[in-house]
Amino acid sequence: MNSTIIACQVLRDELNLAIRETGCSYPVIWVDAGYHNDPDLLRTKLQAEIDVLENVDNILFAYGCCGNGLVGLKASTANLIIPKTDDCISMVLSQPGGKFERRKNTYFVTKGWLENPKNIFKEYQHAVTRYGEQRAKRLFDKMLNHYRYLMLIDTKAYDLAEWASKAAEFADNLNLEMTVAEGGIMFLKKLLTGPHDQDFCVIQKGGVVKISHFSNISSDSFQ
Repeated sequence: MNSTIIACQVLRDELNLAIRETGCSYPVIWVDAGYHNDPDLLRTKLQAEIDVLENVDNILFAYGCCGNGLVGLKASTANLIIPKTDDCISMVLSQPGGKFERRKNTYFVTKGWLENPKNIFKEYQHAVTRYGEQRAKRLFDKMLNHYRYLMLIDTKAYDLAEWASKAAEFADNLNLEMTVAEGGIMFLKKLLTGPHDQDFCVIQKGGVVKISHFSNISSDSFQ
């Protein structure tokens, strides 16, 4: 069967590693991570990518539910296969078939997130330039007052030491405690190779993605 992958740029390193380790050669459509900032725009962008595909049986999504951004997608040209995770963070922190509980009071980052030109650290730097360091710190302290930790996820897809220093700088500027957690690419490898079982939403061609398809995710994820 012919398959195509639609993936968020944030997962570029992890997905490329999964592709190398599985030997899969499916074409990949990379989508700018900035669409995550607005679930409606993300849905519109993904639908446009789905609608133009031809001669494809399955579209594999390197996305989770992502703030309901994938809910409402129509399988107009092929079957849609989507990991049953709330977002990309869950995808690289959890194992297929396992129960995942997101650590509270924690802001999660990876190399891909830190490279994203629209991440919150870039916004902080812009605020420093515009308002000065003291005012920028006050603004972001208020914005992040319910976070205590910044967690860098070691997905084994990049040099941890290099990016830990960048994450530590980010944490220091925003008065967060830096931590590191072990992650991985098993979910992405299973997305590529199957089986597409209870860990995935499988939407047959002609169907529509519904919130009920993500039935194993806590309702807290959608608030």
